Amino acid sequence: MQDEKLTIAADCALLVHKDLVKRFGEESIIIGCPILEDPKRVFEKLKLIFRECVAKTVDVYTMEVPCCHAIHMMIEKAEAERDDKGDIEIRKYIVRVNGDVEPYSGKVDDKMVEAEIKAHRGM
Repeated sequence: MQDEKLTIAADCALLVHKDLVKRFGEESIIIGCPILEDPKRVFEKLKLIFRECVAKTVDVYTMEVPCCHAIHMMIEKAEAERDDKGDIEIRKYIVRVNGDVEPYSGKVDDKMVEAEIKAHRGM
């Protein structure tokens, strides 16, 4: 966490888009899931990470399912609550179920809702 760049990703995003792992090479990647893990613990970990890291850039990759939206909200809150250590550029992306990577708009769109319904119905 002492590198110039930090990457945080939903664990399922790395499974859907295997090239993401290759893209990062030797970089450290912090992964998590607000559904499979206790959301409060995930947030506390993110607060600690933002308090201790010296990164100037943080890339965030989540799936398009709405439950991943929580990761973006937790990161925003953790960054806002950290002691001032300078500006951090947070770049947010979503990984679509088909593997496409797009900038994250901050809004849940129809494709995200459809993906969530399919995921929870086992389709």
